Amino acid sequence: MEKVEDLINEIHGTISQVTSSRKDEIRVMKAMMNDTSYEVDVYDSTGKIGTFNPSKTMREIASSMIAGTTKITKQEADVLANNYEFNKNEAEGMVDISKEFVHTYVHTGRKMPIGGREKSDIAISLKEIEAGNRSYPKKVGLDKDGKPMYERGVTKVNAYESMRVYAPCPDWVKDK
Repeated sequence: MEKVEDLINEIHGTISQVTSSRKDEIRVMKAMMNDTSYEVDVYDSTGKIGTFNPSKTMREIASSMIAGTTKITKQEADVLANNYEFNKNEAEGMVDISKEFVHTYVHTGRKMPIGGREKSDIAISLKEIEAGNRSYPKKVGLDKDGKPMYERGVTKVNAYESMRVYAPCPDWVKDK
């Protein structure tokens, strides 16, 4: 079983630019679901208010499902859930559910707080971008030195949706 912190350090140490990786998303989710030692501190405007352990939460959910469907006791279900190792397919499903939850929730029109952590307090909301003309640098050739020359190009863009990120300096980080 991979440890979340080790996996984060491994991935971070091998990238040279910010790109996406479905494989790494699934690896991190699987580690988060299985690594019972991984915990993050949770903050609000007053400072640290507690911790969150994703693996323990997943195991509580699994235990509740086991007890509810098999009619065994909660204690027996806890033992089964605590001994279970989540697999790649389950991690992939959780990644997909997590992403779809974000997409679905922001369509309510509400801001979605992602949560306060040691150095951040991030929230997101849906942002409607109106249709219109957008300018871009259009390459038109090369100058006498062989360097690219550009002029202002214009293209029509249909309306689309984006995300607005709210990330002020957290109160607990500010010098007081």
